[in-house]
Amino acid sequence: MGENNFFPDFTQQTDLMELLRGADGFSDFSHEQRIKKGETFTRENISNFLFRIESGTVQFGYIKDRQFIFQFFLQPGDFLTLPEYSEDLPAEGCYIALNDVSGWVVDMAFVQEVLNERDPKNYIMMEHFLRTRRKFFRASIRANLEAKQRVYFCILILIEIGFRQSKNSVELPEFVTHDVLATMANVSKSLVLSVVKFLRESEMLASNKKPWVILDLNRYTLLMAEERIPTKSAV
Repeated sequence: MGENNFFPDFTQQTDLMELLRGADGFSDFSHEQRIKKGETFTRENISNFLFRIESGTVQFGYIKDRQFIFQFFLQPGDFLTLPEYSEDLPAEGCYIALNDVSGWVVDMAFVQEVLNERDPKNYIMMEHFLRTRRKFFRASIRANLEAKQRVYFCILILIEIGFRQSKNSVELPEFVTHDVLATMANVSKSLVLSVVKFLRESEMLASNKKPWVILDLNRYTLLMAEERIPTKSAV
């Protein structure tokens, strides 16, 4: 039996928001919300609500010794939180908006009622949990790399969510700064400055203005191989 035969073809599944919008009572149990850049959410102020991101990017992590430890990004189409797995996390989850974010806030009891009726086999939740599992797996790989390798690995993650200008160049997200990259890689800003300087002098990166641009994706991929970084697990 093939490895994918245990699960349905998720590409054919209905989007959760489509189900919710089509259900009676949607307007009574939901509303749109804007989150300002830099605003922080934890389980305490999210409460029993599902937040579906429509625009913007949120970074998810946890707090250790008053420091934010980055895990992964959440973008349009992702759920900010689900109470089903929050109890299994070893530390309190923390969500920080990297730019202005907007989305739908839906009462979780209403979500569960709609899913019980419209998705009895739990395909939507299964797909969500598998996607989240992959994100945590990539985070664990990053955490076990050397400091400089983590910076390169994080740039590769940013390439994945960036804008492909051409076959060989990628515009990184507007929110990318030295500080953001240092937080992602859990390294000092001075190390990030050193790596960025090397990439800029090697003509692989333009970072003198926003947005940053990877100028030579092929060379950057070769650099990943030279640094012995598992690129397949980064995207």
